[in-house]
Amino acid sequence: MNILMVCALDLWSLSEGRGAPTLYRTLEAYGQRGHRVHCVAPTIGANHSYEPLAAATPVEPPAIANVSFSRFHMPSLSERGWPLPGLVAKGDQKLRFALLFPWLAARRAEGILRSHRIDVLYGYEVHGVLAGRRLRRRWKLPTVSRFQGTVMYPALSSRLAYLRKYEEVLALRAPADLYIMTDDGTRGDEVLACWNPNARDRMRFWRNGLDLERLVPASAEKAREERQALGIPEDAFVLVMATRLARWKRVDRALCAMPLVRAVLPQALLMVLGDGEERAGLEALARDLSLGDAVRFLGAVPQSEVARYMWAADLFLSLNDLSNAGNPLLEAMACGKAIVTLDTGDTRDLIRDGETGRLLSSGDAEAVATAVVDLARDPSLRRRLEEGARQYAREHFWTWEERMAAEVTEVERLAAGVER
Repeated sequence: MNILMVCALDLWSLSEGRGAPTLYRTLEAYGQRGHRVHCVAPTIGANHSYEPLAAATPVEPPAIANVSFSRFHMPSLSERGWPLPGLVAKGDQKLRFALLFPWLAARRAEGILRSHRIDVLYGYEVHGVLAGRRLRRRWKLPTVSRFQGTVMYPALSSRLAYLRKYEEVLALRAPADLYIMTDDGTRGDEVLACWNPNARDRMRFWRNGLDLERLVPASAEKAREERQALGIPEDAFVLVMATRLARWKRVDRALCAMPLVRAVLPQALLMVLGDGEERAGLEALARDLSLGDAVRFLGAVPQSEVARYMWAADLFLSLNDLSNAGNPLLEAMACGKAIVTLDTGDTRDLIRDGETGRLLSSGDAEAVATAVVDLARDPSLRRRLEEGARQYAREHFWTWEERMAAEVTEVERLAAGVER
C-alpha cells in the first residue's frame, strides 16, 4: 500500500525516544510490513511541551524503513519572543492547530496526492483527522481516523465542554471507512458512538501494545541492583509515577499526600518520571510542601529505561482525572507492581480493588496517603496485589507486534476493498 498519513504531533511526546511510543510504533509497523507511508507533519508538533516554543529547534525524525516525512512550519505569536499571558498562549496554540493546521497540512498533502498513487488516507489524532476530512471530500479515498483515546467524555453531559473542544467533536464526527480508537480507559468507544453513530460498525477499540519481553517482574537481587544504581537508600519505601506532566494527570495529588505519608514513613520517596507544561508548577508545589529530597523529578526518561524505575519501586501511583488505564499503568502491571489508583474512566476494567491493586474513590491527600501507608505496612497484601496485576497482564495484554499486526491487517483489507 501507499499510505498518506497526516499528523500534528511530534513523533515522540517527550523528545526522541521518550514519552508515548504509539506514533513511532505505528509508522514502524507499516514500514516493516513493506508499505510506503508519506507522513505530513509540522516541524514542531501540537504535543510539544518540554521546551519553550520560541527557543525550540526542530528535530529531524529518525529514519524509519519505507516512511518519508513532509514537514512544514507552523507560525506562532510566541516565536517573536513576546511574553504571552497564559490565556493568550493557549488561544494561540488552539487557533494554530484547530484552524490553521488542517488547511496547511491538506495543502501540503495535495502535492503528494498529485505526484504519488495513494491507496489510503490516514488521519492520526484530532488535527490529522480534520485535515483528512478536507482531503476526503475531493479525493474520495478509503480513509482511516485514528484516535489515541479522548478527553471528550465529560462533554457528553456538559454543553460548555462541548463548545470549548468543538474541533474534537468535528474530528470524531468526520466520515471515515475505519475508526481506530485506543482503549485507554477514557471511554472513547462510547464517545465516538454517541457523536458518530455511523462509526459503530467501523470501529476497532484496542489497547496499546507493550514490550512484554522487557516489562517483567524483577528478582529481589535485580531490584536491589537498580535501587543502588539509581542512588536510592536501602531502607526507602519508593513510590513511582510515570506520566506526562499535564494538568489532568494530577501529579499534585501525590505531592499533597507525601507530607502525610512521610509523617508515618519518614523514608518514603516519590519518583516522578515525565515532563510537560506543568513541571515548573509541580516543582514549586513540592517546595511549598517542604518535600525536599522526598520527591525526585526525573524528567523525560527513555522508554527503554522505564522498567528500571519500576523494578526499583515498591508501589506505582496513578491519580489522573479522566482515566488511569493508559500505558504507564499497563507497564506497571506487566512488571508486577502493587498499584494505587483512582476509580476514574474505565480504570476498574483493569484494577479490581484488593485483587490487582487498590482502587480509590477519592483522590484527596488523606485517602491516597492511607492507601500507601497500609500497603507499606502489609507486605503480604502488597505481594498479593503484585501477583494479581502480573497475572492479569499475562492473560490480557498484547505485544506491540500483535497490536500493530491487527491494525495493519485491517487497513490492508480496507485498501483492497474487502468488506468487513
